[in-house]
Amino acid sequence: MGSSTRRSFIRSALAAGAGATASSLVGGAAGAGAAPTAKTASGPLLDLAAARMPYRQDDPRWAKKLMWDRKQVIKVAREFNHFTSSEANSLLYRYEDGNNIGNEGCMLTCLAMVMRLLHPQASPVWSPATLNRAAQDALYYSRSGLSMVTLYPDLVSEMTDGNVQLAISQDYLPGMKGWPRMYTNTAPLLRAYMSLSPAERTNFLVMVKTGTYDDTVASHYALLNPNAPTTLSTNDAELLDPAMPLKRTGSWKLSDSAAWITQEPQIKKAWEKAGIRPTQIGGAWVFSRWTSDHSGPLTAPLVDAWAQQLAPA
Repeated sequence: MGSSTRRSFIRSALAAGAGATASSLVGGAAGAGAAPTAKTASGPLLDLAAARMPYRQDDPRWAKKLMWDRKQVIKVAREFNHFTSSEANSLLYRYEDGNNIGNEGCMLTCLAMVMRLLHPQASPVWSPATLNRAAQDALYYSRSGLSMVTLYPDLVSEMTDGNVQLAISQDYLPGMKGWPRMYTNTAPLLRAYMSLSPAERTNFLVMVKTGTYDDTVASHYALLNPNAPTTLSTNDAELLDPAMPLKRTGSWKLSDSAAWITQEPQIKKAWEKAGIRPTQIGGAWVFSRWTSDHSGPLTAPLVDAWAQQLAPA
């Protein structure tokens, strides 16, 4: 399938099943915003309230929508990949109500927030539900487990026609031998982000990983809150967290997220075994808008600050 045909297929599939437009979810605000240029390194803060951020995994509009069918995944693994029963059963954690967005979709929900905030002119508006459907229809992952990785760099770029792309990625291998613990005030890339003002972050968002290196059950993904004031010493950063309870409002930090998700005994046990700390960061992914002429990502403030952090003392 050619790239133009593939994009057309994705758009038609999404439009057919989305059932929501920008105006119906955010009062028309999603249609605003001109394409950025190289000179717009900073600007008005991202309007988190208008976009109803953060998206929550347990929002009833999408919480029960399946990402993977565990029975099908096990069947495919046994019949086609020749996995043992134990290996096949270990691929996905067994949830009583299924492997749906509410249970499995923290990264998916983060990507939907990235696309909603950095590409607000999209219609239908991006949400966990619309992104899950589009990703499955475009075979980025399938309910049967033929693919189970969300392939976030390609997914975000393709769904936004390249207007939002992964610019920088780092994996800190939390809990793995030989890898030091990283925090927002020790990892150079994250220290650079913390040194910026909210006005300098308007064209990019940072997704962070917490928990274990193994993504089966005890890892988690959230966005750093771009509008929260920070300093180089900030190590309990504010988040836009898919796991934040629906009724909770106000500030929500790394420590709040850790306390909430480790209420699950299996997750707590895995964190303790790997020696994971509440504000520890397992990886960072920077998603950025691109210039209107598509000459490059609008990450200059972050790259400049990162270079300063990496410079010899």
